Amino acid sequence: METPNQDPSLQSRIIDAARQLFHDHGYSKVSTNEIAEAVGISKKTLYREFETKEEILRAAALPKLKETAKLIDAILDDQSMPFLDKLKAVMSTIGFQHQKVSHILMRDVYVHAPDVWREINLFRQERFRKFGQLLNEGIEKGVFRSDISPEIILRGYTATVDALMTPATLCELPLTAQEVFQNLVTILFEGILRDDTRAKFGIDNVLSQATPASKSAKEKQSP
Repeated sequence: METPNQDPSLQSRIIDAARQLFHDHGYSKVSTNEIAEAVGISKKTLYREFETKEEILRAAALPKLKETAKLIDAILDDQSMPFLDKLKAVMSTIGFQHQKVSHILMRDVYVHAPDVWREINLFRQERFRKFGQLLNEGIEKGVFRSDISPEIILRGYTATVDALMTPATLCELPLTAQEVFQNLVTILFEGILRDDTRAKFGIDNVLSQATPASKSAKEKQSP
């Protein structure tokens, strides 16, 4: 039996309708029947275009992530853009992506569509590596400090994002995904000390006082 040709235009309508329903109600609580009704087609027609609901989810989520990646890559590769403008543009693009994230949907995908969640997470890891490219460029241009290892910054940022930007954690926080990301960016680039207390705190003094203790501990461990 010959399979009917798929209709790209209809697929696009199905994806748009599903994306909105998933965003509003979550993945598990939306049925393929509800998606079909939203588009104005039969369930049979919907399954002609997509074999499973998870396939619809994948088509709704992953291309949007790839669109964002292309935007960020274009910004990173623009050699004519001043670095600070580039930094703001990248962070704004990422922030806008988080603005469109639904806690309900993230949690639902994490629990009920683990294969899709793994694909999303792999994509995020690749984005972290791109952030490392931005860090290195900032150091080369004298915008970021060169006395702190970019690998430490990258790993610290990655670990923090991994810990906070999870469905389980976001559900516990009284903040949206975008607000969490904005706080992370502020901490990363500005720190948590106010300008008038940074000098009083004296981070150099704290580090110098910690060094002898560290050395002493190492000496005790030595045979």
